[in-house]
Amino acid sequence: MVRPVQKQIPLLEMSKYLHTRPLVCSPLVCLIYSGMPLSYTFTFSAHILFLLWGMIYYFCEHCSNKTEMAIRLFTALRLEDQSLRLTIQEAATSLATAYKGASIVVRKDLEALLLENCQVEQIEVRFSAVRWSTTLYDMQHCPSRYICMLGASDVKLDIREMALTGLNLLNDERQSPAITVDFNYPDIVEMLNYIYSQQPKLLESNDQSDGKLLFPSKTFLAMIKFLMKCFEASDIPDLSQEDPSHSPVAKMCVVLEHAMSYEGSSELHALALKSLVDISSRQPKLVSSRYANRLHWLRTLLSHVDSDAREAAARLLGIASSALSSSAALSLLSELTSALDPNHPSRFEIYHGLLCAIGYVTACCLKESYIPEELVQKVVDILVKVVESEGSTLASIAMESLGHIGLRCALPSISRNSSAAGVLTVLHERLTKLLSENDTKAIQKILVSLGHISWNELSFSHLKIALDLIFSLARSKVEDVLFASGEALSFIWGEVPVTADVILETNFVSLSQATNFLTGDAPLLDSRNFGKRSSCEEARTTAQEEIINKLFDTLIYSSRKEERCAGTVCLVSLTMYCGRHPKILELLPQIQEAFSHLIGDSNELTQDLASQGMSIVYELGDASMKGQLVHALVNTLTGAAKKKKAIKLMEDSEVFQEGTIGSNPAGGKLSTYKELCSLANEMGQPDLIYKFMDLANYQAALNSKRGAAFGFSKIAKQAGEALQPHLHTLIPRLVRYQYDPDKNIQDSMGHIWKLIVSDPKKAIDEHYDVIVEDLLVQSGSRLWRSREASCLALADIIQGRRYSQVSKHLIKIWTTTFRAMDDIKETVRNAGDSLCRAVSSLTVRLCDVSLTTASDAKETMNIVLPFLLSEGILSKVASVQKASINLVMKLAKSYILDRWRKNCY
Repeated sequence: MVRPVQKQIPLLEMSKYLHTRPLVCSPLVCLIYSGMPLSYTFTFSAHILFLLWGMIYYFCEHCSNKTEMAIRLFTALRLEDQSLRLTIQEAATSLATAYKGASIVVRKDLEALLLENCQVEQIEVRFSAVRWSTTLYDMQHCPSRYICMLGASDVKLDIREMALTGLNLLNDERQSPAITVDFNYPDIVEMLNYIYSQQPKLLESNDQSDGKLLFPSKTFLAMIKFLMKCFEASDIPDLSQEDPSHSPVAKMCVVLEHAMSYEGSSELHALALKSLVDISSRQPKLVSSRYANRLHWLRTLLSHVDSDAREAAARLLGIASSALSSSAALSLLSELTSALDPNHPSRFEIYHGLLCAIGYVTACCLKESYIPEELVQKVVDILVKVVESEGSTLASIAMESLGHIGLRCALPSISRNSSAAGVLTVLHERLTKLLSENDTKAIQKILVSLGHISWNELSFSHLKIALDLIFSLARSKVEDVLFASGEALSFIWGEVPVTADVILETNFVSLSQATNFLTGDAPLLDSRNFGKRSSCEEARTTAQEEIINKLFDTLIYSSRKEERCAGTVCLVSLTMYCGRHPKILELLPQIQEAFSHLIGDSNELTQDLASQGMSIVYELGDASMKGQLVHALVNTLTGAAKKKKAIKLMEDSEVFQEGTIGSNPAGGKLSTYKELCSLANEMGQPDLIYKFMDLANYQAALNSKRGAAFGFSKIAKQAGEALQPHLHTLIPRLVRYQYDPDKNIQDSMGHIWKLIVSDPKKAIDEHYDVIVEDLLVQSGSRLWRSREASCLALADIIQGRRYSQVSKHLIKIWTTTFRAMDDIKETVRNAGDSLCRAVSSLTVRLCDVSLTTASDAKETMNIVLPFLLSEGILSKVASVQKASINLVMKLAKSYILDRWRKNCY
């Protein structure tokens, strides 16, 4: 049999024959379903038939009146040979679009069809079922979202990703918790009722320890995440008057309890418990009363293998204890402390869970004010002994629990060696040792716990110990440790934007995650949300002065880059989390000056945080402060900034980053002030150190511009009209900096350019002369990077210009070109060659009477030709000579052709 030649039929070509749709479709259907498997007869023809079917129905309106075609297509996907399924799948994708405008009855029938096919054996069928669910129905459609939940556990990656996209969960992990995007999620009641209707076993009681998992773990994960989004988007009414067992919150809790079945993954268990905590933040009474009768179940979860699950269970146990009577709550706390027997050590998970639970339950009892002081002292003493005796991990958990108790009250003194002393006094030496170890997570927990313990502290001597411990890590190079230090200082300062209830009764992790300031552009929190400060103002005020002195006198202007970085993190944290505090507002000018100094630091983290700090200062400041900040940043970008505060250099002060200027003759590194002085003395040129320092200042100036660019990009969004008077000065610099050899400066300046210039072409046209003059001046700068950037920018900006725009600059541009082509720096010479090609092309075009008016062409020739003959061809630089000769020859040919045309015509 002769195989037919394959010929593609364009979709638009098919549309010419749409009036024949009913006549064409029926024979196609009959041919495809004639009773003979197509894959056994003419596979190629079957490919064509299915493609035609899909394309015709893509344009077909009447097919949406019945589900027959959809049923036949899904049947074909199941029954046809593997070689045909991909083609049928493409046809199904085309057909799905035709059903978008279908009636409610048809769409209802399609729901059943898709639900039936979403979990069959054939991959293509499952793919099409999920694709149709996401194509035909919106986010509020419960059955299609349920199909997506089932697809989230598919073995095929593309099906899983498509299902998660349909639930808006694909990029869920990349989004910050503080960023909320508005989607029209289904009503939580409707979504829950549909899930219950599809899985009636959810209505049955489930033994969480031995029960079977009703859905695959990944389906449960997607289901819980989506239900929580629905829960957050729904307005849950006051449930105090209705039967709690039939409320949506109770139904949600049942789903989460089924997810805790033994077969579930650790990730699923942790998510379910965290979701219960989230629900309790919205309906605390209902959740606490529900689990007050299930304390045994929660206590068994304290030994879960997953640390997040253990902590969530401990938090939930604390929430549930608020619904207990005073005697029951105290009994629970006594049982927990008794189980924590150091003489009979348990496995790590049990010990960890108990330590977490003791902190949360004690804090809850303190909130309800029915715990005797003696029991608090006993609990604190037990936790202190754990810190003293255990390793860094368990010691940090015990410190965290002490911090949770400290959020409710000032920690009582404990007896040591027949005398009473404060907790931090007793633990000072031990904590110093723990903070000197390399366990980053433990150090973070200890630092934050110091802030929590200080929340209600009445004694400055105890606050001073906490401050000393925090500042002892000022030379740490671990970013997470520095951020934890900044958060701890914010708690000690006071007026952080959270309350003790938020920290203890929600899934609170850190201030940075709660407010999103370190990673985004969220607005400052309203001062009405701020937590209450300690009742002891005198100790708090003294601690604030101590923090100010340490930051401004020691860290921020230190000769060590690590200390400057630590000071920057702490200052940004204070400005960010305590920005409405009167003392911070009073210090804004000093803070602005510090950030202006730090944006030129060699450390990129210091630069970035300083620039973000400036944007926060701009938000906090009054009109005068905002004007000063914009003016200072403009001056930094344009090179007119005032001289920075001098920093005293020590022997080990790093002047250059290691490897920046090579190594000494012996192969040693050259980075610190001492090493540079030694090299200068060894070479017999003591004055060489001044050249080194000049080079270091030049590098600092570049860093300042990059840092200022980050700060400017933040402020540019808010400044608006305040920037308009500075555009005339800024635009020429921004154009040049976008061609800087440093990629970081290019990116920074390019970002600012996009922010403040809505129409780049119009802005360049309006400031063209100023831009060109600036580039011509900078092309003769003593800095090679300025010369290189100017040449590249000129080469770009002169392209396509008219004679009237460039005539007065033409000679200067050619002069600049020849000078750059003879530059001492190779990269500048390369930029000069690029400029030469651009200006040569411009000159040829302006001298061509077919492209330019005769008068302008004549004027251009009169300007350029004498210059090329006198300065170009007679130059001693070979590349300049060659370029000049080539251009003169082109101009001569153009002139001869022009004269020939005139003579001929």
